[in-house]
Amino acid sequence: MRLQLSCFPVASVAIVAAGVASGASSARADDRVDFTTTWFQEQRAGASNLTIIHPQFDLGVDIGENTELGVKYQADVVSGATASVYSVDAVSSATEFDDYRQAGTVSLGFSGRRAGFSLSGTFGTERDYLSLSVSAGANVDLPGKNTNLALSYTRNFDEVCDRDNSLLSPLERRALSVEECNKDGVFFGEDDILGSGTVWRDLSIDTAQATVTQNVSPTMVGQLSLYGSILNGFQANPYRRVRVSGVEAQENLPSTRQRIALTGRIKKFLPSTNSAVGGTLRGYADSWGVESVTAEMDFYQYFGRALLLRFRGRLYAQNEAVFFKDAFFYETEGPAGEFFTGDRELAPLRQAMGGAKLSYIAARDDEGEVWGLFDEVLLNVKFEALFYDEAAAGDDSMNLAGRDGQFLNQALLDAVVLQLSLRMAY
Repeated sequence: MRLQLSCFPVASVAIVAAGVASGASSARADDRVDFTTTWFQEQRAGASNLTIIHPQFDLGVDIGENTELGVKYQADVVSGATASVYSVDAVSSATEFDDYRQAGTVSLGFSGRRAGFSLSGTFGTERDYLSLSVSAGANVDLPGKNTNLALSYTRNFDEVCDRDNSLLSPLERRALSVEECNKDGVFFGEDDILGSGTVWRDLSIDTAQATVTQNVSPTMVGQLSLYGSILNGFQANPYRRVRVSGVEAQENLPSTRQRIALTGRIKKFLPSTNSAVGGTLRGYADSWGVESVTAEMDFYQYFGRALLLRFRGRLYAQNEAVFFKDAFFYETEGPAGEFFTGDRELAPLRQAMGGAKLSYIAARDDEGEVWGLFDEVLLNVKFEALFYDEAAAGDDSMNLAGRDGQFLNQALLDAVVLQLSLRMAY
């Protein structure tokens, strides 16, 4: 599986459980600094693991009464093994790999009494992928400050390194190998040991999102978000091969993909127990035939003024892309038209996730600053466990309980996530 830094806004937007819309009319923010480290560990077939360590640093500085300058740096350190050929014996073709990617963001935000506007730019790099994105976002509180409208747009200008297969048919195209990736100069157009050069292929991504956040009551807030994106360019994994009718060819995907998602959220504060509950429902569809549904529940419990415990559970289900087949049928029947892939993100999939996050929250009061220096300190520790159920191609039931009801009965964790973060405002 190929992972890349996301250089555009995530579709989800946090909303406050206490019933106050997150408008731009709040008081001028303090300077802040955030440190976050996330560790992801996934168990794969054949006793191999995928490990990702993700450090992130955020800094926000006020440069005027209503202006904030932000700087962010994030990285992924990836190691593990992945099947080099999508086939019935994929485990035996697993290849060890490691990778390092990083991205930096600069943003400028402007806030007024009832509205806000932001601009940002991000540049991300790894040895075979370059990404440049620019983003703009705005939000406004309607009169009464019970309704907030937000709109954002991002444009990505990405480039992916690939073997120069331009003169070959889909079944003749050869994939890059991990060994070639480590070869000095292979990504600058020089000939490799097999005599064919490499090229940089363009990928553009346009992403837009519109969000309405509404205070339903003094203790309840709801949100509706519409997300869409259009991708144009090279979208295949240049390393992934698929065994099709006895030929191991580089996977072949369409050059255009449209995505759309609609998300609804609601959170309710419970004063009697000093807690809150929340729910999320999200529907997704794209032009490749992938459809998915996500259901999520949250429970928040305060202990005193400083400790907040959150429990979260999520169920996810999707069907496969129209051109996806199980490896056996690619080998025996051939591709479904022109395209073929071994990407499990385009396969039928069920996923369950559950976890908890403990937060320590301290804010400045009449007795003075937090830890003698800060106006606010937020410390988070999070643990989540993931279970997968990879269904057979053609299973379009979208059953959140999993195939044959066995989804939640697996004894072995498929993946775990650990996260530690610290936010300090001064």
